[in-house]
Amino acid sequence: MNRKTRHRLDLLKLLVKKEITLRYKRTYLGFLWALLNPLLTSLVLFIAFNVFMRFEIENFALFLLSALFPWTWFSTSVTMSTNTLTGNVSLIKKVIFPKHFLLLATITAQLVNFIFSLPVLIGLAYYYGSAPALNWLIGIPVLVVAQFAIIYGLALIISTANAYFRDLEYIVSVLVSLLFWMTPIVYPLDAVPAKYRALLALNPVTYLMQAWRDLFFNNMLNWHNVFISLITAAVVLFAGLLVFAKLERKLDEVL
Repeated sequence: MNRKTRHRLDLLKLLVKKEITLRYKRTYLGFLWALLNPLLTSLVLFIAFNVFMRFEIENFALFLLSALFPWTWFSTSVTMSTNTLTGNVSLIKKVIFPKHFLLLATITAQLVNFIFSLPVLIGLAYYYGSAPALNWLIGIPVLVVAQFAIIYGLALIISTANAYFRDLEYIVSVLVSLLFWMTPIVYPLDAVPAKYRALLALNPVTYLMQAWRDLFFNNMLNWHNVFISLITAAVVLFAGLLVFAKLERKLDEVL
């Protein structure tokens, strides 16, 4: 490893550490909020769909969290990445470094939060009598790579475009909220009528969230969903790199 590469890795580690520490600075529970936020959300959804509306799904808590934890990594990363460049103007203009490192740091920090949520899923799996299998050792790294690529590609597009069109951060927040209900998280994919599933297929994380659920809830690695997720990741990442390469040249001017 040459000196330049080592210097860049050290810089990325520093940015990730900054993202993690600053987010929970001066909070009493600190890093625990990374778990509490999706857990409290799942509690509300559990009461709404399993108590009041009687959405009959066996082991609903594990069913819900198996997709909600990965979704939280996705939604938080995309939302935060939207104004990552515009929110670090002083740093960008003072120090010369790859601007996309700021996005990588944001996404990686949320990945750390997701990793710390895995023991909760493991505990629930044991509780419901579905102990993790070897599929987890293969599936988790593969799906993490696919999801990281999808988030990074979207982040490159959205954060760069937001530098030119500042209203985008508000639009993205609304779209992410709408996307939640268009993703099979609180309901199974097979519950959607066949004629509407084509619409869900346009969602870049539909099959990815389904693949996570297959792994954590059904204890199986559905290669059909994994393959579609990997193809989606490659397309989104390529589009993100292309947009960023074209718009990055004038970023210093618009920022």
